[in-house]
Amino acid sequence: MSARPDAALVVLGLGSNSAPERHLLWALAALARDFAPLRLATPVQGPDTLQGGADYVNWVCACVTDWPEERLRSRLQALEQACSRQKGAVVTLDVDLLYFADADRVRCHRQCLEPYWLAGLAQLLPEARPEPKGADFAERWRAMQALGGNLALRPWQGGPGMA
Repeated sequence: MSARPDAALVVLGLGSNSAPERHLLWALAALARDFAPLRLATPVQGPDTLQGGADYVNWVCACVTDWPEERLRSRLQALEQACSRQKGAVVTLDVDLLYFADADRVRCHRQCLEPYWLAGLAQLLPEARPEPKGADFAERWRAMQALGGNLALRPWQGGPGMA
């Protein structure tokens, strides 16, 4: 997936540990209305390592858009608010802008190298690099797996058509 010269390549990370099937599928449908087509990585499920809550489901998707970054961020916050997003152990919907590459530069979210996001980034943008001279996402994912740093991530079994 490559961006047009006047557009940005965007990768989003969606996470939920409260009714993830309902919240994540709703969010993807809303995003598809604004940014179709979406490319989807395999969603993963893993433990909540920060708050000790229920397991998280994390789903990475990519799209191309001509929206400026600030408008995109506002839309993502509106999606979270529509799901009554709160901070803490129970998260209905968290949407992070993981990667934004336009004609000017590439910007990566500070958490894009966490295993639950890196797994999807390696699928969707294997050759992209979070830093100009650093390893690409696929290399980083392979290295993390070799070190056993995948936090017991497993493919998510929920959602329609998920196997």
